[in-house]
Amino acid sequence: MLGLVQKRVKIEFEDGTGGKYTLAVEGKVSREKVLKIIDMMELMDGKTEIRGPEIDGSTSFGKVMNIIDDAYAGREFSTADITRHYEEIHGEPIILSTVSTYLSRLTERGILKRQKFGNSWVYRKVYLQGGQLPVR
Repeated sequence: MLGLVQKRVKIEFEDGTGGKYTLAVEGKVSREKVLKIIDMMELMDGKTEIRGPEIDGSTSFGKVMNIIDDAYAGREFSTADITRHYEEIHGEPIILSTVSTYLSRLTERGILKRQKFGNSWVYRKVYLQGGQLPVR
């Protein structure tokens, strides 16, 4: 009989005054628990900046990420919205299924949240960085 593998998440961060913190979660690690840790980090430092891997803006994936960050931060969008925006900005076609694959992978990584709307999906970025709050 195989034993169950426990998940372990360890987060280390430094606040604005040089204080260093280590938070660890073991067992059933859910997205909600990780978001609570991030909330605690915000309270400790007054701000939180989630940094992902550096994105190469010359690739089609990087161009899609830049469109999401620049034009759709704080707003909902569809695969068709990103495809249309990509083709308008870059003057080159991109296959709808390619954009759909990128958005699905970003959803799996927790960068985007998606919700069913009729027969299609609507996406929204999960984390906003400073200066990306929508203006109304």
